[in-house]
Amino acid sequence: MYISKNNKKIMNYTEFLTRIIDEGIEAAKADYTKESDKQNLEGSIAGFNACRDKSPEELVKVWQKASDDMNNAFNEQKDNYWWFRCFQLEVEWVCNVVSAMLMNQGQTTPLLSWLPTANGAMKAASIIGVNQMI
Repeated sequence: MYISKNNKKIMNYTEFLTRIIDEGIEAAKADYTKESDKQNLEGSIAGFNACRDKSPEELVKVWQKASDDMNNAFNEQKDNYWWFRCFQLEVEWVCNVVSAMLMNQGQTTPLLSWLPTANGAMKAASIIGVNQMI
């Protein structure tokens, strides 16, 4: 799958997905700098990496499993709940940005059951290299 801008192919889906993941990992490293953030950082990085080389349909399945795992960790009051929560949130972020890009390319339904956020659309636009999304 190629991503188009003004009917020109500008990058393929894998390149787009890799940018989301790599930039997300760098942002997580910048955000979680304290020793007390270690669980959050590790969960975030694992969540981003779980999205590598996944199709949009596979991303939804990864998010569904991550949500189930996070809910189980919460219900069981696991000490590593925040690892699961950060994992799930980063997978959700990737789905959000991919969904924004796909909808900009003409897909009529989002990957998850809600529309992409404004931040997701802005991130997709910054990767694609446009000033605004349709």
